[in-house]
Amino acid sequence: MRNAGKRYWVLMLTLIGMGIGYLILLGYMLQSRNTAFTPEKMASPEPTRVLIELWDAYEQARVVAQQQAEDAQLVSASTQWQGAEERALLEGAGDWAFVFYSPARGVSLDVVVSAGAARIVNQTRVWNDPNTMAEGAWQTGPRDAMLIFLARGGRAFLDEHPQAVVNLRLSENEQGDAVWDVVALALASEEHNRRLFSMQVNAKTNHVVRSD
Repeated sequence: MRNAGKRYWVLMLTLIGMGIGYLILLGYMLQSRNTAFTPEKMASPEPTRVLIELWDAYEQARVVAQQQAEDAQLVSASTQWQGAEERALLEGAGDWAFVFYSPARGVSLDVVVSAGAARIVNQTRVWNDPNTMAEGAWQTGPRDAMLIFLARGGRAFLDEHPQAVVNLRLSENEQGDAVWDVVALALASEEHNRRLFSMQVNAKTNHVVRSD
């Protein structure tokens, strides 16, 4: 029971961290799109969401990170949806948030990629070396992990909680394996009414490491 509670709070903290990163991303996106308001723009249809493949986003983020620190290595990649239909989850993401680590400088670099643009939004001093992933450590993309998540309980959870926030994160686990963590969280007015469903999938084998 204690381990289950600890794991729940680890998931919650991970989700909160992802949410903060995503809010930073949205802030930069809104700032970059700050243009004059005209009636014509109001009447024009909403633009189609531009999706970006994880590998393409990673390449853009890596270039920006290594311009700042030549030895920057990938720690994690993440994205988020809220109230999304299954089709949107499987189609992909319009933005990605990456964390890189520079051993020489002892700092982590937060890089966001959206609409073909990558930028560093934060640098943080790191005292303990995080796990980093070599290129090629992850063979399967986010669609595969999401399909497994949906087939093994995620679809039923999202049908019950259509406004849930879904976080997807690629990182290295304690065993040194690249894994996908998919966390769906439905927030209610009362804390005890929160509903959480999560799954960890090996990014090489598609094996389900755990499911909560």
